[in-house]
Amino acid sequence: MDTSQYLPMFLAECREHLQELNLAVVRIEEQPDDRATVDEIFRIAHSLKGMSATMGFEGMAALTHQMEDVFELLRQRTGGLARETVDVLLECLDALAAATDAIETDGVERLEPAPLIERLKGLVRDRTPVQAVARHGGEAAASLPDVVANALCAGQAMLHARVMLAEDTLMPAVRAYMVIAAAADLGTVVASAPEEDHVEAFDGRLVDLWVTAEVEAAVLSAALTSVPDVATAEVAEVAETAPDGEAVPVAAPVVVGERADASRAAATVRVDAERLDQLMHLMGELVVQRTQVEVLAAEADVPGLSQAMQDLTRCSHALQAIVMQVRMIPVEAVFLRFPRLVRDLSGKLGKQVELELVGQDTELDRTVVDALGDPLVHLVRNALDHGLETPAEREAAGKPAVGTVRISARHAGGNVMITVTDDGHGVDPQAVAAKAVGAGLITHEQAGEIDMARAIELLFAPGFSTRDQADDISGRGVGMDAVRAKVRELGGEVLLTSEPGQGTTAQIRLPLTLAIMAALLVRAGGRIFGVALDRIDRTVRLADHPVRSAAGQRMLVVGDAVLPLYDAAAVLGHDRADDCEFAVIVQSHDRSIALAVSALIGQRELVTRPLPADVADLAPVSGAAVLSDGEIALLVDCDALMTETLAPAPLRAA
Repeated sequence: MDTSQYLPMFLAECREHLQELNLAVVRIEEQPDDRATVDEIFRIAHSLKGMSATMGFEGMAALTHQMEDVFELLRQRTGGLARETVDVLLECLDALAAATDAIETDGVERLEPAPLIERLKGLVRDRTPVQAVARHGGEAAASLPDVVANALCAGQAMLHARVMLAEDTLMPAVRAYMVIAAAADLGTVVASAPEEDHVEAFDGRLVDLWVTAEVEAAVLSAALTSVPDVATAEVAEVAETAPDGEAVPVAAPVVVGERADASRAAATVRVDAERLDQLMHLMGELVVQRTQVEVLAAEADVPGLSQAMQDLTRCSHALQAIVMQVRMIPVEAVFLRFPRLVRDLSGKLGKQVELELVGQDTELDRTVVDALGDPLVHLVRNALDHGLETPAEREAAGKPAVGTVRISARHAGGNVMITVTDDGHGVDPQAVAAKAVGAGLITHEQAGEIDMARAIELLFAPGFSTRDQADDISGRGVGMDAVRAKVRELGGEVLLTSEPGQGTTAQIRLPLTLAIMAALLVRAGGRIFGVALDRIDRTVRLADHPVRSAAGQRMLVVGDAVLPLYDAAAVLGHDRADDCEFAVIVQSHDRSIALAVSALIGQRELVTRPLPADVADLAPVSGAAVLSDGEIALLVDCDALMTETLAPAPLRAA
C-alpha cells in the first residue's frame, strides 16, 4: 500500500501525540493515582504505535511497543514511576520526536531503538500468563473457559465468538472494548480474552468472547461486525465441554466477513496550513477589491446599487470573520511544552517549581502561535534560572521552598495578553547597573541614577547578561533582546515589571491576527501611513491646542496633559512636513506621544504585508498595505516609535 499520501497527516498527528505524551508523563509523575491520565497514556501510545507500524516506520513502532510495557507498571504499582524511569521514557519521547523530524526532512526515521529498548526492558519484569492474555488475547485464552464450563453445567446457553480485527487497526484496545460492549448489549459476557478489566493493555488482533444470550449466533455476529475495524466475527453455539474443560461448538460457526465501516460525518477536518494561508490571502484581496468597489459605488448614480453594495459588504464581513476564526488555534499548542521544560530545568538547577497554566483555550492566529514558542521559552528559562531561588534561599527569606511560575493568557480587546510571572527575588537595579558598567553600557556616574525602570530597560540591551559565565540554560546575553525583537516582528510588545523580593512579571501583548488590521490612514510628508486603531487615543486639530517648547522639544498641551510632539514624516524616515494640520495621539503602555500629520484620510481595513528586513530597519514601520487605488501605505510600529523617541510619561499641565 502506498502510504506517501498520508505522510503529512502522520507527521502532524505524531507531533500531537508526542506533545500529549510528554505532558501526560510529567503529570503522572506528580499524580500517580490519576487514572484518567493513565488511560490517556495507553490510548496515545497505542495510536502512535499503530500509526508508525502502518506507515512502515518499524523503529518507532518497536520503541513505542516497549514503552507500553513500562506504562503497564502504572497499573501494577500504587506509588507511580521512579524519576529514573520517567527520565528514560522522556528520552524515548525525544528520540521519537527526532525520528519524526528526520522523516519530514528526508523520509527516513533514522532511529536506532535497540539501546533504548534494552534500557526499557531493564525496568520491567516478565509478564505472568494472565498479563500475557490481557496483552495479546487470542490463543493465550485457553486457560480462561473454566467459568464457561461452570455456566454450561448450570444449563446456560452459550455462544463463543472469535473476533478478528483488521490488520491496520490503529487502536486495538479501543476496538476490543467496543467488541465486548457490543456483546454485553445482547447478553452476559461470561469470559473474554482480553479480560474486560485489562483491555486497555491489549494490542493484538484476536478477541475471544463467551456470551450467555437468548439471541441467535447470526444476530451476535451482526452486532460484533458493526464495530469499526472488525474484519471477521466467527460465532458458534457451545453446548458441552471436552474432558480438559475446553468449550466445544455443537453447530457450524456463523462467520461474517470483512465489512466496510459505515460512513459517518466528521466533526472536524484537518486542513493543510498552506491552504489556510492561501484562503487568508484571497480574503485579503477581497477586502481590497471591496473597498475599491465601495468608492466607485459612492460616485455612481445607479438605482439599487447602494443597497447591493451594503449586502455585499455585510456578506464579505461575515466571510472575513469566519476565515479569521478558522485560522485561530488555542495557545495551548504552545503551553503544552512547558511542563516538560520546567521539570527538566528544575532538576538541573536543583530548584523546586510548581507550574501554573491559565487560559490555555485563549485563541490566537496560527502564525502568531507558531512564532510565540521561542520568546516564551526564553521567559520561562529566565524565570527559573534568574528569578526563582533555591529551596534553602527561599526558606531563609521566609518563603515556601517550592517556587511558582505562572503562565497565563487572556483576550484584551483586539489583543492577547500573555504573562509569565515568578515569585522569586525580583530584579536588583544596583546589580543590573554594576553589570552594565562592566559591559560598557553605562558609566559609573549613570549607575548611581539607575532605578527599576532604567534597570529593566538595560535587561533588553543587546548582549546584556547578568551571568558571569554562559551555560546551557540561560545567560548567553541574547534572551530578552531576542524576545523583544521577535515579539515586535509579530506586531506586539514586551513589558517587564518587578518588585524586589516578590518576583517578576513579563507581559507580552500581541494582536489577534497579523493578516488584516483596522487602521487610521494619515498623510505626512507626501506619503500615506497607517496607524492601528487600538493604539490611537484621539486625533486633534493642532490649531485648537497650544504648542510649547521645553529644552528644545515641542510639547502639545491636550487637556491637562502635556505630550511630546513629533513631526510624523521626520520620525518615520521622510522629509519634514511643513503643512501639518492635525495630531494623532499614539499610546503604548504608560507613554503617549503626538504625531503631527498633514491630513486624516480615514479608517480602513488593511491587508498587511511584511517588509524586507533591510527596509524595516530604516524606520519604525512594521509592514505595508496596498490601498484600493494601488498606492502603498506604510504601517507605523508604535512600540518601536516609542523606543526611538524615548517618550517620558505624560506631564500634567500647570
